Amino acid sequence: MIQIAVCDDEPLLLEKIEKETKNCLEEQKIFSVISTFASGENLLYEIKEGSIFDLLLLDIELPGISGMELARRLHELLPCALLLFVTAHYKYAVDAYELNIFRYIPKNQLKERLSHAVRDAVRVLEIQKADSYLISNQNRMERIPLKNVFYIMREGKNAVFYIGAEHCREECRVRKTLAEVYEELCCGDFLFIDRGCIVNLRHISSILHFDCILADGTKLAVAQSRMTELKKKLNEFWRNKI
Repeated sequence: MIQIAVCDDEPLLLEKIEKETKNCLEEQKIFSVISTFASGENLLYEIKEGSIFDLLLLDIELPGISGMELARRLHELLPCALLLFVTAHYKYAVDAYELNIFRYIPKNQLKERLSHAVRDAVRVLEIQKADSYLISNQNRMERIPLKNVFYIMREGKNAVFYIGAEHCREECRVRKTLAEVYEELCCGDFLFIDRGCIVNLRHISSILHFDCILADGTKLAVAQSRMTELKKKLNEFWRNKI
């Protein structure tokens, strides 16, 4: 599912953008939820209250906070989201480029260009989601590349992601069970090696007794009941991907 926000202070244009976007996604059989906002302040408030959007279509000329400033704030709050500017003002195109805006759509070419931009955005989002995991908690919201996750441990009611090598490792906590995380990963590169640990096969360098040794030297204990499956999966991984 793709979460989309549309922000424009002109009611008729807001409705038109919403309709065109919805039609485009329905044609592609993409399930989405589209939320509309008449001001940047309302959009920011919704995000600060916990809403997450994958794609945002913004007007530049907004009352209160401008679309340009709104885009800067959104990059901080939703660093992985794609932003599209829909505007009648060509003079902002250069600044929009500097803000790393995904696409710039003139209002007078809305029908011709919006659907193409949305389709391209969906392709990018699908690639991002397939190769990443969304970390979302009170302090952080970011998509983490799966290749950077070494292993995940249970800690009370949290799942702790260990990201990066040991000398520069980062820990990220999410309030979920390991079973929930494992299901969300949707990636064959990860495997339970113990009730309290999921490991990324790509970072295993060897198995010694009942430990798997990661490339950075980290040792993770493997439950005896999991060892046979680990050896089988690791052998398949090395044969097919290395």
